[in-house]
Amino acid sequence: MRKLIIPSIIFIFIVGCGGSSSGGYWKIVRRADWEARFYDVFFIDANTGWAVGNNEGCTFGEEVDSVIAHTKDGGKNWIPQKSGTHYPLREVYFTDAKTGWIVGEYGVILYTANGGEEWIKQKSDTQNSLFDVQFLSATEGWTVGDWGTILHTTNGGKNWQGIESAIIGDNSLRGLHFINPNEGWIVSYEGYLFHTTDGGQKWNRQSTGLKLELTEVLFIDEKTGWIIGDKRTILRTTDGGVTWELITKGSNERHEKDYGQERRMGDEPLHTFMLYDIHFTDDQHGWIAGDMGTVLFTDDGGKTWRHQAGCPIEKQGGDVVLLGICFVDKNIGWTVGEFGSIYHTTNGGKTWEKQSVQSFLLSGVHIIYNDVGFAVGDRGEILYTSDGGKTWKERQTPTMECFSSVHFVQDRLGWAVAEWGVIAHTKDGGITWERQKSGSKNMLLGVFFVDNQHGWAVGNAGEILYTENGGLEWILQDSETDRDLYSIYFVDRETGWIVGDGGTILHTVDGGKEWYLQSVTDEWLTGVHFVDRYEGWVVGISGLILYTNDGGNSWVRQKSHVEHFLKDVFFVNKNRGWIVGGEGTILYTENGGKRWRKQFSPTKYNFNSIDFKNDKTGWIVGDLGIVLKYVSK
Repeated sequence: MRKLIIPSIIFIFIVGCGGSSSGGYWKIVRRADWEARFYDVFFIDANTGWAVGNNEGCTFGEEVDSVIAHTKDGGKNWIPQKSGTHYPLREVYFTDAKTGWIVGEYGVILYTANGGEEWIKQKSDTQNSLFDVQFLSATEGWTVGDWGTILHTTNGGKNWQGIESAIIGDNSLRGLHFINPNEGWIVSYEGYLFHTTDGGQKWNRQSTGLKLELTEVLFIDEKTGWIIGDKRTILRTTDGGVTWELITKGSNERHEKDYGQERRMGDEPLHTFMLYDIHFTDDQHGWIAGDMGTVLFTDDGGKTWRHQAGCPIEKQGGDVVLLGICFVDKNIGWTVGEFGSIYHTTNGGKTWEKQSVQSFLLSGVHIIYNDVGFAVGDRGEILYTSDGGKTWKERQTPTMECFSSVHFVQDRLGWAVAEWGVIAHTKDGGITWERQKSGSKNMLLGVFFVDNQHGWAVGNAGEILYTENGGLEWILQDSETDRDLYSIYFVDRETGWIVGDGGTILHTVDGGKEWYLQSVTDEWLTGVHFVDRYEGWVVGISGLILYTNDGGNSWVRQKSHVEHFLKDVFFVNKNRGWIVGGEGTILYTENGGKRWRKQFSPTKYNFNSIDFKNDKTGWIVGDLGIVLKYVSK
């Protein structure tokens, strides 16, 4: 790589002060209802239900608490219940509207006799994680977990007795089902199926013919049952588990060995990888929840299954991993999963409506007009607002990969980039998005267009893609580095900068035909912004701010007075600019960075991207779906 000019770095120490005189403040305009991962859901009737899990976590408090959500009106309103434990909760079971149990990690067993108004810890005498629980009555129940853990109670959990089995050994037990006090089945992470006919005193291993992770087992009588697990595994037995038929054999040969989250699945009847939960309301009607937003349905007793959600069912917004599903009859049901997702159906799953604002991580934001803009993030999430952020609507997305960045050059023309070389393009103002062929399988992290024809995308392993026809064709430009490239900014068709890890700063004066190294540090750099060909800023880890007034020939270190990582930077003119970063960091300057001041942040969540349309209209997006709007005084 040829160096145009060897840059120098100068340290400037300026004493900063708290507060801000920007004449404005930041307020939250979007926040998720549940910043949680729901593992299970259980309804006792059409109105009364519970969902359990744990916080998704953020830098300020990583997975600091368990979560119990409760509804009395069919999910129109969900309210939190206090669990009394910090450990993730994995499964919930009620025998009536008052009496229920929850099991979770670190041997947690919770019990309620008043519908969850109060949850009481029951003694499990184990620190192993528990993954499934079932009660046959208000007194007799079972729970299973890691290291061959089997616990049994005959007095409602006042005492739990551990059951050891040489056959089961230290297998990690994931799912169980008893059809009566004597006969039951357990499945394991290692792919084994265990069966008892004497109330768990003795266990026998039944063969499924597979060695894949199994997640759940369900029987509706002594003969008929199902097992689900990895690689779309759906096993069915009609002889009490003596033999098992792999219902999904050949259902998606393209994904038998290779991973890939293509939105459109082609001719394969099923398009999913891991299946997590199964529920039947009678001997004919059943549902399965899985990854990639999948809900599978059968109305012939499980002989055949088809999608009700997930590919090939197109829907608005990103796809999530669905971990729990429950129906009270063949019409009314719920499914829950990551990002605080709660879905509800009243027509047997033909359509699903959201009962929660989800907590997708948002990584990119772009304002088109003062009140119109887009935010993108995990699982192919694309959000749109036309009222200045008061409401956000999901757009149909062409991928399930995680978006990193979004950029518009006109009100109708925009691009967004994601993992696996995904470049999504809209020609109608974001109403519809289509994939462009990038020729890449790398994670793309930044995108920038100077007009409707000329643009760049950057990503892992030093990849720089360039188009001069609006993305109809993308070609590689030589970066001469294998460093990950995080952000890109151009001031015109010829002049641009890229920053990345290892202190990488690349500069071009010919539209990327040749990139020159301007690096002055080995610290990670994550954001870049220039106001003209000469004056610009770069931000990175540990509060790093670099400034240049000669196009990057030399860089000045400006004092941030923070140690958090700084993710993005934006200036509305040479004097006024903002920087956002970890743990709710917002920095503001009104003198070109000679002095940076902290602005009050209403949250401690990490911020990932900032954009301004003018000095009065700005938005910030970050972790757990948070969106902030700048309010000018």
